[in-house]
Amino acid sequence: MARRSEHLLLRGNIWWLRVRVPDALRPIIGKGEIRRSLKTSDGTEAKRRVRIERIKVEAEFDDARAALERQRAAARGATAAQLTLTEEQVWALATRWFVEQERAGVTRPVEIGDEEVIQNLSEDLAHVERFDEVSATVREEVDKLLAEAGLFPGSDSVEPAWRAKLSRAVHAAMIEREKRLLNRVTGGAGVMLNPNFHGLSAATELKPVAISTVTLADLIKRYNADPTRAAPSPKTKLKQDAQARLFKDVIGGKTLVSAIGREQARKLLDTVKALPSNATKRFSKKKLTEVLEIAKAKELAPMSVTTANSYMSAFVSLLDFAVAEHIIEKNPATGLRLASDGVKRKDKRLPFAVEDLNAIFAAPLYSGCVDDGAGYNRPGPNRPRRGRFWVPLVSLYSGMRLNEVCQLSEDDIVIDDGTNIILVRSDEDGVKRVKTAAGHRFVPIHPELKRLGFLDHVAAVRKTQPAKARLFPELTTASTGYISDNFSKFFAIFLDKVGIKDSRKNFHSFRHSFRDGLRDGLLPVSWTPRLGVS
Repeated sequence: MARRSEHLLLRGNIWWLRVRVPDALRPIIGKGEIRRSLKTSDGTEAKRRVRIERIKVEAEFDDARAALERQRAAARGATAAQLTLTEEQVWALATRWFVEQERAGVTRPVEIGDEEVIQNLSEDLAHVERFDEVSATVREEVDKLLAEAGLFPGSDSVEPAWRAKLSRAVHAAMIEREKRLLNRVTGGAGVMLNPNFHGLSAATELKPVAISTVTLADLIKRYNADPTRAAPSPKTKLKQDAQARLFKDVIGGKTLVSAIGREQARKLLDTVKALPSNATKRFSKKKLTEVLEIAKAKELAPMSVTTANSYMSAFVSLLDFAVAEHIIEKNPATGLRLASDGVKRKDKRLPFAVEDLNAIFAAPLYSGCVDDGAGYNRPGPNRPRRGRFWVPLVSLYSGMRLNEVCQLSEDDIVIDDGTNIILVRSDEDGVKRVKTAAGHRFVPIHPELKRLGFLDHVAAVRKTQPAKARLFPELTTASTGYISDNFSKFFAIFLDKVGIKDSRKNFHSFRHSFRDGLRDGLLPVSWTPRLGVS
């Protein structure tokens, strides 16, 4: 006869799982044995199902062991992270306690009008109403509720303010239980009940109160370590780190993810709406509250609606991950974002006007200076024109983004079917980056670039440098990992010095100018670049 699994139990004609809880875990699990119906009368199917259920039970035991270890660490004097709850979670726990108590006492026989029983119950009520006399009992019940909800029940596991709220709620439930017992004996003429417990009874359907112990800080770590997400670039990583710091500053890194509600999400929205632009760079050593106070006192311009909404989108994505990981059931931040500022997307960055282009290309960098710091505009075998000279021109005549031009290497310039073209592409090492998948493309080299000597510059690099050498090696890479960031700072100062001070005009305006030129079919005939070359 085949040996029956030690975890199988036949009750009637239904098979059950039966697992003994290890002695050390019983205070955490709350019972000595776990029994679950396998919902089948077929022995073969039961053996299959019991293996699956056994894995689930072992996972529960692992969680209990982790809770036990936290308890032991706390006993050794280690500092345990204190978690926060929500008002809804406190009430759900207290409600569960009350309903279970009602169910336990609903069959208790009472004789209406029994004076001795009424006297005893009145004394019991008076005793329970004095918190100092039942505080030990309240503490025990609170610990049980926290353990049942999956939380470490130790006194330091939940922030004192929230533990106190839960204790008050359980105490109120205890008083209500005693009042209802008294009213049953007096026929309803005993004492006034607490309206907060109206409608709750032994028949109330209870939902499990399972509170994940994952904090916001834990969630951020999990999200960043998720192998299904593409590794961010250094620049994106810096942005994500800044966003994560703000989330933890506003909501609290130790806050349970399950405790984050719509109110906390709106608080984050209100904060990003009030933060000044470039707050991370301008006030890197100040606390969030200080930054907000400075912004209000000095009436600093807030960050753009687009930037503010990028923070909210990142927060929504973070909580979407929590939903996917079954840490929470729904995302409380869904749909929270600032309304559009009314500026059309195409107007947030303006193209350069004809007079702007004249100012740019009449500057000494192009019209002829002694050396512009390093001989940028003076051709010669030992002094090729460099990045500051070529990058704006390439963008103007190709519509390429700043970083796409800055990162060009000699092997990106090729001939295809008799046409000189620029290959816009990324590389496997992550040195070259393209903003989107559609950004991988080729761009014909404009005849004006050829006339100005761009291909001569490429030839000089190939003659003096190794294969795949960068066309503009003097352009330095910023801490973000992008070559374009330092150039962008230079160009912002450059525009200011040539008199272009409109904040909506920056290097990206070359791309808009190129777009408008393509749309119109040709560049404005009234503009001729005044370059210091023949």
